[in-house]
Amino acid sequence: MPDSPLNVALVGCGTFGEIHAATYRDFEHANLVAVCDIDESRARDFATRYGGRSTTSVDDIATDPDVQAVSVATPDFAHREVCETIVAAGKHLLVEKPLATTVADARAIADAVRKAGVLGMVDFHNRYHPGLVPIKQRLDAGEMGRPQMLYARLSDRLEVATEWFSWSGRTGPEWFLGSHLADLACWLMGAYPTRVYAQGRKDVLRKRGIGCYDAVQMSLTFPEGFATLETSWIVPQEWPMLVDFVVSLQATDGRGDMTFGDQGSQLAAGGTYQRPMLSGKEPVDADEFGFLSLPIRRFVRAVLAEAESPMPLEWGLKNVQILAAAGTSLDTGQVVEIAY
Repeated sequence: MPDSPLNVALVGCGTFGEIHAATYRDFEHANLVAVCDIDESRARDFATRYGGRSTTSVDDIATDPDVQAVSVATPDFAHREVCETIVAAGKHLLVEKPLATTVADARAIADAVRKAGVLGMVDFHNRYHPGLVPIKQRLDAGEMGRPQMLYARLSDRLEVATEWFSWSGRTGPEWFLGSHLADLACWLMGAYPTRVYAQGRKDVLRKRGIGCYDAVQMSLTFPEGFATLETSWIVPQEWPMLVDFVVSLQATDGRGDMTFGDQGSQLAAGGTYQRPMLSGKEPVDADEFGFLSLPIRRFVRAVLAEAESPMPLEWGLKNVQILAAAGTSLDTGQVVEIAY
């Protein structure tokens, strides 16, 4: 690996942008040289806290000769134009999941990366979750036999949709959270699904003026086995955990379960009761956001080593194709064959 760090920039100074910025700030192999957001004050705040200069122009990032690679952490639906601009300028690309919210946009990003000859990576960070990695390792070692049945649920408290984002109505739990579930299903089942049937409900969020689904359930059929995936954005405010995350895999010769609902840590202080998200976003050190930092670091190492992408954009494209097929099923009430 070269002695010089990788000069990186960030586009999108939101919740996940902060994880990228914090990781880059003190990672010895990275140098954060610029941050970009359409909100000038937010970009300035990030630059003050994490380093580099601030800008509101993606073109400014793309034309900066000092920038070698860029993290894109803009809203789910706002990836395509930013990514195409970045890679056309020859910059390596790390983009948050989902890659896009339409197949056309996802394919355009993947094609642009392929044409530019740069490294492209999508951040499916739950492949690094410490509760799931041992299950995958035992599967790969042949100790569990063949995966047969998977159940996974990933939901957020109501505040994520109602308070965190102004753009919740332009995405939904099936994109923001379901992209993780679909990726984990493919990862653990060792294949891509052939068809999907989905059901959803719109009630609580619609009454608050947010047009996305409250909850979505997807049933995926794989060449061998099946998966049930559930996601919602209406977990009550009183729920002690921000994230409700459960995975259960039944294989022919074994079973693996992970429950991310009570991590064994509880905190009552300042008039509140919490169960801190220790293995996820809770900062362990200045530059360490639990396992969420790991894929970002792998991206940097892969670029510096001129290695293959740890999570190719083709994975992101197939992920979007699965979710788009689920959307068609939601609209029609029919089982939908998935065309890759």
